[in-house]
Amino acid sequence: MNKERKIFFIVVSGGHDINRHYRETIKNKRTVEEAKQFLKHDEVGKLRERFHDQPYSVWGSVPGENNIRNWEAMEAGDYVVVYRAGKIILAAEIAMKVRNPSLAEHFWGMDTNEKTWEYIYFLINEVEVNVDQAELNKYLGYAPKYFPQGLSRVKQDKANRLLFKYGDLVSLLQRIENGEEPEEIDVEKAEKVEEIIDEEIKKSPTVHDEIQWRLIRLGKKANLDVWVPRHDQRREYRGQRFRDLVLQEFDGALDVPSYIQNIDTVWKLGFSIKSAFEIEHSTAIYSGILRLSDLRALAPNSNYPLFIVSERERKTEVFRQLKRPTFSNKYLSLDKAVKFLSYNAVRQLDEELKSDQTGFDISWLLKKAESPT
Repeated sequence: MNKERKIFFIVVSGGHDINRHYRETIKNKRTVEEAKQFLKHDEVGKLRERFHDQPYSVWGSVPGENNIRNWEAMEAGDYVVVYRAGKIILAAEIAMKVRNPSLAEHFWGMDTNEKTWEYIYFLINEVEVNVDQAELNKYLGYAPKYFPQGLSRVKQDKANRLLFKYGDLVSLLQRIENGEEPEEIDVEKAEKVEEIIDEEIKKSPTVHDEIQWRLIRLGKKANLDVWVPRHDQRREYRGQRFRDLVLQEFDGALDVPSYIQNIDTVWKLGFSIKSAFEIEHSTAIYSGILRLSDLRALAPNSNYPLFIVSERERKTEVFRQLKRPTFSNKYLSLDKAVKFLSYNAVRQLDEELKSDQTGFDISWLLKKAESPT
């Protein structure tokens, strides 16, 4: 069962120091090397694992009954929404938390009461936005003039209602910022998808496994976590077992469709999906698009790229299927959301990057992908 995600507000207005702290530890980020002298060994390991040794954003709260209560309620995957002067300026997820006065003093010093911001939480998947608080209030069910104070938590029934209705909070904020009308989740479609039996489709033990293995390697090169369906985790290619390379648990949440666990390969970070791939080798193209269609129906506001990966000779048929009214309607818009990626494009990228230590950006994959014209 997917966990309920909580939504917390933090306020970053209130003086020069707070603005400087925000700039220095959220916008500019910090490193594991810097923090490890203040953390326990297992906390350093957890920080490295969650952020793949990449820089992270971090914030904290001073001791106080309300702050402590909300900090204790925080769990990995919960949302944090940053408020300043009537605007939502950033949204992120909680990656982990620690109580650590020494680390807090290193980051932020002490306040005028000689307290530290020792109730610390590390942020992942942060996205800057510019949304009026009054606009978000409409979707949360708060009064138009409501604004948060300090560290506060959205009532859980309101958070659940928003996430059940619109899915991913960050994508919702981005749609509001762009002046777009958010799509509501098709509940009838969602119920139908939940009834689908998880079936293992017969796949080629050669090409399918090869491409899945290469997508796993590319995802890890991009410093992302990689998921493949449980029945694929026992597979191997070139002596490498998939289960040794991928997530053992998916870590689903209220606004992350459980159906995505059946997609051939998923790239994610924290609880956020970064991309999803259906490899179509020995199965009908229609079945792969149908899986992505079900996913799109359950997460209509999400903007992560979706890919059909197949032989180049099948590109025309993929595009023909995507243009069918079933998939190209206004609600799903799969002809705009789904890209085609050839086997050779995946092979080329993987071979080019296998000995490169500089990492990999998903935008490079999008440059190799093709869309219906």
